[in-house]
Amino acid sequence: MEPPGGEPEPAPAPPRPGNRIVLEPPLPGMEPRRIFEPPPPPVPRHVAPETAVWLGARLGWFIPFGNIYTRSIPLGNNLIEQRGVPWRDYASSGPMFELDVGARLSRSYNLFALWERAELGSGRGDGGLLGSTESTSGGDTDYWAIGVRASSDADQVGFLSELSLGYRRARSEWDDGTTLELTQGLFEARLGFGADIRINPKLSLSPMLTFGVGLFGRAELVDANGAALNLLEADNDQDGHGWFTLQLGAHFDLRGGR
Repeated sequence: MEPPGGEPEPAPAPPRPGNRIVLEPPLPGMEPRRIFEPPPPPVPRHVAPETAVWLGARLGWFIPFGNIYTRSIPLGNNLIEQRGVPWRDYASSGPMFELDVGARLSRSYNLFALWERAELGSGRGDGGLLGSTESTSGGDTDYWAIGVRASSDADQVGFLSELSLGYRRARSEWDDGTTLELTQGLFEARLGFGADIRINPKLSLSPMLTFGVGLFGRAELVDANGAALNLLEADNDQDGHGWFTLQLGAHFDLRGGR
């Protein structure tokens, strides 16, 4: 059909690359109109891999608190008071390091195993209640656990949270060779919060604050000859302890998949 004046109707403009021509259903008595749908949005580009072998290490500072057990104190008239024995009497804060190995299950979630080791400072002393009038000269503690980790933004900077459950042991010692052995710390739990800072596709940094709680199922005083005294015998009992750590971690994503 030619418009009035004899000039031919101009051909419709060709569609732009990426657009799709769609014929819109016409109204009665009208010809179909051509409309163009926009191209699909671009595929997002991520820095962090979707899956990977995940491993790294952390350095920080370990702060113990709480009680290692309760000691029964006779009050007379067959009354006994259970008095907490502070962990701080036998150990103080000190440096810690941690090794982590696991897997990135998705871009924002990790499952991993950890070993945390802290070198403890000397305690403030217990007045000779365990047979020595001097304070301890130092000690150490180990924590083995399985943990899960979540990041709100693994590609740039995200809020980081962790939860782990495992086993803890601790030891304090005196200069004469006597040691306080704290074991059977089953189901010790640790919760951590921090930042997930992506440096490149392989490396991320994570400053964190962690808090943990638990109790030791066994407490023994072992002299230099190896003779052990069970401190949880008689009316003594278990009690709860805890710890804080301030730490900085560096972790690598190896053999990752997009």
